[in-house]
Amino acid sequence: MELTEKQKRNFWKKVDKTESCWLWTGGCCNGYGLFGIEGKIYRSHRVSWLLAGNSIPDGHVIRHKCRSRNCCNPEHLETGTRAENNADMIRDGTSTKGEKNHTAKLTSAQILDIRARAERNVDLAKEFGVGQMTISHIILRRRWKHI
Repeated sequence: MELTEKQKRNFWKKVDKTESCWLWTGGCCNGYGLFGIEGKIYRSHRVSWLLAGNSIPDGHVIRHKCRSRNCCNPEHLETGTRAENNADMIRDGTSTKGEKNHTAKLTSAQILDIRARAERNVDLAKEFGVGQMTISHIILRRRWKHI
């Protein structure tokens, strides 16, 4: 990604360089800074990483060592695999699995109830207000695997 000098200036105008984390002050989604370049949206920490002269190996993501999603300080960033990043989120409690996901219609307790009652041949889909495929995926542990 090559940025013009104007794009670089516009990017750094939106970064508040504190003593530690460099906080993104522009638009965000789920706590991550967003920066538009020629009609495409990039996460601000990725742009900062690249502007610092670093590269991103194929199959890698940029991880926050400081655990602050809106930090753009290249010293607080590192590359890693998606699996490593997911492990970080689970360890830090920032994962959006299960009922932490804003689109979840069921709770962990309901999942356990569905699995416990699955063999009784009751219409669980109707009772819980979800599709039969959702119930099947829960019972077969294709969804909500972590419970």
